[in-house]
Amino acid sequence: MTVTINNHLSDTAIEAIARETNFTKRNRKLPASCFVNALMFAEYNQCNVSLPDLTADISQVYGIEISKEAVHKKFTVEAVCFLTSLLNKLLTQQLQLSKTNNLNQHFPCIKIKDSTKFSLPSHYDNIYSGYNNFSKKNGLMCMQYEYDLVSGNWMSIAITKGLRNDQRDAAETIESVTAGDLHIRDLGYITPTYLSGVVERKAFFLNRLPAMAGVFTKEMMPLDWKKINKLLNARGATNMEMDVLVYEKSRIPCRLIIERVSESEYAKRLVKANAIAKSKKLGVSELHKTKLRFNTFITNVSQQILPIAVIRKTYYLRWQVELVFKTWKSFFNINKVKHVKKERLECQLLARLLWILINWQLFKNYNQHIKNIDNSKGVSIIMFFKRCLKFATTLRMVLLKRMGVTQWLKYVYLPLVIDCICEAPVSKQTHYETLSLINTS
Repeated sequence: MTVTINNHLSDTAIEAIARETNFTKRNRKLPASCFVNALMFAEYNQCNVSLPDLTADISQVYGIEISKEAVHKKFTVEAVCFLTSLLNKLLTQQLQLSKTNNLNQHFPCIKIKDSTKFSLPSHYDNIYSGYNNFSKKNGLMCMQYEYDLVSGNWMSIAITKGLRNDQRDAAETIESVTAGDLHIRDLGYITPTYLSGVVERKAFFLNRLPAMAGVFTKEMMPLDWKKINKLLNARGATNMEMDVLVYEKSRIPCRLIIERVSESEYAKRLVKANAIAKSKKLGVSELHKTKLRFNTFITNVSQQILPIAVIRKTYYLRWQVELVFKTWKSFFNINKVKHVKKERLECQLLARLLWILINWQLFKNYNQHIKNIDNSKGVSIIMFFKRCLKFATTLRMVLLKRMGVTQWLKYVYLPLVIDCICEAPVSKQTHYETLSLINTS
């Protein structure tokens, strides 16, 4: 397994970016590389890291004596630009390293995108404003994240205000959609503008059908859901599909896949729908009750590539991004912050993302090693990143070139990750098995 961690964050590369962004204008007592390293490997989460903690770390690791006031002054707008550029540079490097790595015969990339939000102290109300019903007193930060299931690369990550919702992100980033890729997103992103943009760029989508989206036959007749229900009953079938147009004005052509849910699942949905309707002093229409009986998906991928039997399993690949967010919050505590100046908050968060991205490269390499042995197997995201915390200190020594990569791999890294293979629950598949199934369909 080839690991190139020393090439990703060389001191020379870091210092060059620091000067490009005006973070470093002349030689300083604390080099930019030392500043980044200290933030990346801070022992505690942002909520618990103090300026004296940082100065103590810099003194111990680099032998540089610096005051907490001097460190505080380092957190500037230029510092945020510097760390943002560094993160983007690392993303670009990783994309280039695996540019020709096409593991899927149908799609160059299978891109899943989602966002995660977390509250901030009330000091950030005017900087990162949120929705009143989500965070009445505090600020709200949103992180938009996309990665490719085929290569394992992070495609993009952006820190935004909580008020910038998923629909707006979809509209503003439509240019990033490239021909041939499959995009899987949750309902928050799905609009006529987004779907039309994917089609125009000769890419593919797979999504749930939005509740408010009109569905029409090719003759522009509204779909009769009660008739669909009767037809499934008459056939004794659990699923069906048809070619339809969605959204009356846009008329986007796609396949509609309809799956009947179990009676127990329908009962749960009905209880939930009645509770929501009661809270709004409304009733549940008969049409809505009928639609609750189905899972509905829309896609412009042909039946030959994604047959009806694998549609739901393919869509559920989207949940892998939720596992990523879980590791960020549960293990790396990116959502735990305290009242510090805006630039310090952003710098510490960006540095933490840099740390995660370096470990993601290690995850990718080990995952590819496992897949080369058996393409239907892979590494558990949760288990791997839980182990990251155990080798963080020694990984820092590797980056500082105080420990050899080969020695670290043999005696530290491999013993910790050897049992991180993803195992499926009883009677279910792992997402690696689903991807393998798509490859052979």
